[in-house]
Amino acid sequence: MALIREGRGLKPSARAAGIGKETAYRWLRDEYLRLRGDGLDHAAAQTGLGFFSGRAREWNERFLEDRDGRHHFQVAPAVEEAFWSAYLGGAVLKAAAAAAGVNQSTGYRWLYRRFMLLRSGLPAARVGRELRLLPATLAAWEARRTKHLAAEKARLRQVHLDGIREARGFAEHAARPLSAAQARRAVRETRYWELVNAGVSNARPCRMLGMSRNIGTRLRNRRAAQPPGQAGQSSGRYLSLRERLQIADLLRLGCSLRRIGRELGRAPSTIKRELDRHRDGQGRYLPRTADHNALRRRRRPRERKLKANRRLRALVQRKLNRRWSPEQICGWLALRFPAESGLRLCPETIYRALLFNDDGALDKKYSARLRTGRKIRKHRWRTGSGHGATVQDMTMIGRRPPEVETKAEAGHWEGDLIVGPGSVSAVVTLRERKTHYGIIINLPADHTAATTNQAITAAFAVLPAHLKRTLTWDQGVEMARHRELAAATGTRIYFAERSSPWQCGANENFNGLARQYFPKGTDLSVHSEDHVRGVCAELNTRPRKSLGYLTPQALFRAEKKLVPATAR
Repeated sequence: MALIREGRGLKPSARAAGIGKETAYRWLRDEYLRLRGDGLDHAAAQTGLGFFSGRAREWNERFLEDRDGRHHFQVAPAVEEAFWSAYLGGAVLKAAAAAAGVNQSTGYRWLYRRFMLLRSGLPAARVGRELRLLPATLAAWEARRTKHLAAEKARLRQVHLDGIREARGFAEHAARPLSAAQARRAVRETRYWELVNAGVSNARPCRMLGMSRNIGTRLRNRRAAQPPGQAGQSSGRYLSLRERLQIADLLRLGCSLRRIGRELGRAPSTIKRELDRHRDGQGRYLPRTADHNALRRRRRPRERKLKANRRLRALVQRKLNRRWSPEQICGWLALRFPAESGLRLCPETIYRALLFNDDGALDKKYSARLRTGRKIRKHRWRTGSGHGATVQDMTMIGRRPPEVETKAEAGHWEGDLIVGPGSVSAVVTLRERKTHYGIIINLPADHTAATTNQAITAAFAVLPAHLKRTLTWDQGVEMARHRELAAATGTRIYFAERSSPWQCGANENFNGLARQYFPKGTDLSVHSEDHVRGVCAELNTRPRKSLGYLTPQALFRAEKKLVPATAR
């Protein structure tokens, strides 16, 4: 029925549902009679059904013949009216049935049917009084009604669950190609892209799959007009046709957005955005139309907004001539034309039209009107010229031993550089995690990997082995020769994630304390070794709240005197 309402023919819809044509006609007839029974006329019932056929005239004639809804074995309506006239007039059930000329069981059935009809809108006591029911009869019928309602509720729930389960299989079946030839083409296309992605040229997979090179060229051209990941198998980021078919079926079953999301493994907000985008003017969600529209909207490249709208392009060029920035232009457009959505832009649209070598509809002469006067933008994601990893063979912080986090033992250090202006001079800072003991080493000339290694090796040379277990550093270039440093000091070196200073929080705190003596923007090369040692001593003799107001120096000396259990 869903496929019929979407405008597909009878045979394709029946084939997709896995039924015969006559079964489909019978289902359509039953739905047509139901719509006519709800009060729709012949034309409105066909429109609601979404199916127009000559057989509808036969269905209409049948409805007109049986519109009273009574079974052909039922007695005439006048007989039942005679029974109710006698019963409501004060006669007992047996006498009322005899007056109507029916047996007592028929009268009893009519009375129970009237009880169920009245009970749906009135309380039990009032219905009992109106029908003159004995208390025992009223209690028995009320229990029977409760049991019937519970059974009906359980049945409807089971039907609902069965419908949800069957919707999954139907969506899978309906999303498949409908013919064997379409299925073969789909398999061939998938295999073609597997070979192309493996580095094979166009001609070779065409020969292997038995198709002409023109077909391969068409596949490539079609992929060029689609976003990455759309050709071949779906990446799972976007809703597929199968999921859209399942959404349509679950909506007709009355499922909530959260229930639909659980069935599809998607967020409810994803389902809501899908319905908001693709419902038509009548509020209907048509899955195949929605899938077609979604693919069309995702095609790249899109038509440039400045190229398509001459008025908008003229306004932008006029303001660029007056040396307005793109952000000022976009803000002015939103303020000047609040009701015209076609005259809205974001600053990036103007920048892309000016600085990229694609046809953005703005002449490159307007680039000179920008504040920087730049004529081209080297986008780091396109050119690949961004800052890559300079430290090789890193062991990341996630593989660091758990005792480092718990601070159960000493000997685990964190390190970093404090860099002076122009990145010329620098200071190495090291801090032990358990005792908060810090070491500062001045590098007045440079902070290359070799110089940094030499400074740290000299600082660790005077420490016992149990106080130089690990060292955690960020991914700075000064650690490019970290393997040599690990071999020279016997320390395991770990690296924090990029742009994650909180992973070396102890050292960041120590750097903040050191900045009291080495302010930002000052030349660090002017500090003598004696001055640096004095600063280090001052910091290590300050009492710390986190240490119970003990000093780092006292705790570090105590740890230094301890003999580790492995050495005993």
